[in-house]
Amino acid sequence: MGQYIKIYLNFNIYGISPLFTANYSWTVFFSRSGPFFYSADADNCFTDISDFKKAQEIADNFDCAQLHRRLDKITADLVSIFSKWGESLQWSISQAEMATDIVFKDDLFLPVFYNELIRTATIEVKADNIYSFLGKRLTKVSAQEVATRLQTMVHGTRIKHTLGKTSLKMYDKQGVVLRIETTINDVSVFKHHREVKHRDGTSEMKHAAMKKTIYSLGALREQMLACNNRYIGFISQWKDHTQERSDLDKITRSVKDEQDRSYRGLNFFQSQDLLFLMALLKGEFQLQGFSNRLLQSHLPNWSAAKIGRVIKRFHVLKLVKKVGKTYKYYLTDLGKRVLIAALQLKERVVLPALGVA
Repeated sequence: MGQYIKIYLNFNIYGISPLFTANYSWTVFFSRSGPFFYSADADNCFTDISDFKKAQEIADNFDCAQLHRRLDKITADLVSIFSKWGESLQWSISQAEMATDIVFKDDLFLPVFYNELIRTATIEVKADNIYSFLGKRLTKVSAQEVATRLQTMVHGTRIKHTLGKTSLKMYDKQGVVLRIETTINDVSVFKHHREVKHRDGTSEMKHAAMKKTIYSLGALREQMLACNNRYIGFISQWKDHTQERSDLDKITRSVKDEQDRSYRGLNFFQSQDLLFLMALLKGEFQLQGFSNRLLQSHLPNWSAAKIGRVIKRFHVLKLVKKVGKTYKYYLTDLGKRVLIAALQLKERVVLPALGVA
């Protein structure tokens, strides 16, 4: 009667390249071996490295044979009967993670940008995209259940795309690191060109499923890194609307003038605001500007005092600008964009929606 002993060791792959850990910190081991400084924290990420190129070179030169020796040494220290196993001990991969970290110089940009990114990813990433990211083709025969999950945790918000035993995640760390991470629970899902040995003793080079041995880590790294890069390439095509959202927030919230008088923000669905915006759309005002008197003919039911108050409010909101010491105004660049947005909102959203109803 034989006895089967199974030992599990976790493999974690960090930001700039595969830095593996096995019950001790390889990140510190590698970092101390190179002439550069780094800043790492308890959140398993590097927030600053003095020489990213050097760090990448160290990570790229990872040696599977060295890892094998290290694992054997750790096991020998922890398991008293290790010496009885001799050379028959083999190490396999039960789970692997590959993360690509994009490190920002400070925490001013990423928190705002990430909120925009995560919202867009929730809407734009479809099932066929997830297949593509993971190097698969979506067919009727190979179709597996695909899931996208948006989760808010203590440390932040994470989006996770899952296909079978493989997942692809995006989340932020420490406000300066954007992480794209591929996780695999069965490395044989990936295929690569390798030597295949047959039972009759012959062998051939062919495209075959990846073996679970730790000596597949090099090929596995390439496959998982390609998944990350495909995801990054996909999200990099999206337009950043951070500035537009900031502008929208500025014009729709209440503001105060120099005398500390409060003015309400713009409301695209308020009939009076929309009517005033439509009046400013007249072609004659685009070149020569507009004034209270000129607007009266386009707003027949409005008094001069009411028009003056709205002009003042738009001026405080920085939607219009005054010409010197005259009574003439022009739309600002922000005001022009708001005017176009109001027109599109009316013609493409409000009226079609009312028509359907």
